Amino acid sequence: MDSEDWTAYHGLIAAAKYEPTAQLIHFNESALRLLDLSPSTNLTEFIEVVTSSLWQQICQLQHGQSKLISWPITASQPSHWFLWTAAHANTKSATLFFQITDQTALGHTTNHWQNQAQLTSVGQSMAGMCHEVNQPLNAMRLRIYGLQAMHQYGGIDHIDEHLAALDNQVERCASTLSNMREIVGRKPLNLGAFDAEKSVWSIIQLLKYPLKLQQVDLRNTNIAARNKSIFFVFGQAQRLEQVLINLIHNARDALVAHPTKGVPATICVSLALKTYRGTEGVTINVVDNGPGIEIALQEKVFEAYYTSKSAQQGTGLGLTLCRDFMHNLGGQLTLSSRLGETTFSLWLPTGTSEEPLKSQ
Repeated sequence: MDSEDWTAYHGLIAAAKYEPTAQLIHFNESALRLLDLSPSTNLTEFIEVVTSSLWQQICQLQHGQSKLISWPITASQPSHWFLWTAAHANTKSATLFFQITDQTALGHTTNHWQNQAQLTSVGQSMAGMCHEVNQPLNAMRLRIYGLQAMHQYGGIDHIDEHLAALDNQVERCASTLSNMREIVGRKPLNLGAFDAEKSVWSIIQLLKYPLKLQQVDLRNTNIAARNKSIFFVFGQAQRLEQVLINLIHNARDALVAHPTKGVPATICVSLALKTYRGTEGVTINVVDNGPGIEIALQEKVFEAYYTSKSAQQGTGLGLTLCRDFMHNLGGQLTLSSRLGETTFSLWLPTGTSEEPLKSQ
């Protein structure tokens, strides 16, 4: 697309023109009305509206690619969704062109299915949460019973130690419930630096017991006791944890549906530092020793509504939403599989700032 093309449809459809070298952005009249922007809006002002993280994602769109953006960006309940489609076919020029259309109906539908997927993940995790709360409650009940008996027969020695132990159990319950509340909570996507190692640990603790009941061993292969984690990433912990829950449940379903005789069903989760396209980041691998996924189906599994499960077990939207979540965080979700091993790899950029940003 060149300047003549820009002039040809100027005013016909909402469009934006970005000149990276000069750091200038231009909106035609339709775009200004659609986005409710002032005609004098410059690049700095626009980035303040959309956030630098989201603007970077828009600029990385290839010709023909699109990104659905909630609007207003910072609203917990957006009133519109706009689809930005890259239209810069002329590779000789650094100038980027975008077509902007109101896709609010699509946005509402996407938001609905994201919430449905989130609720499904939460429902599947309830057994783990109940176990994690029930254990400390039982421990407290036994200790209180013992304290009552000691008091009845002559007093309680070292009462401070007993109270401290009870407090630890209460803290464990509170931590489990807090973690579940974070997963359930419908909050705007606040981006910032967080500890991916801590998120992985939380999900392992939440899911390992219900998986054990299904004879699936969920392992954490490389988290060791350290004074300081090296796996801080930029993104949002809640979204990452939702993706991990979905991937682990998918692995469990494959292992339970297609058990290998004489081989214990195992899911391993590991973290590693990895550079992706020149950007430092962290990779989280979810590996199962199930039947594997055929090469012809490895990209198809990310398509909306594709599923190998029955209608009662899956909608075919889980992996589609997982990939969308990761892309919205500036990350990647990839798959590699062979007979006896399937690996889903999550990648997020390294967290360089504790300052949170708001995105869609």
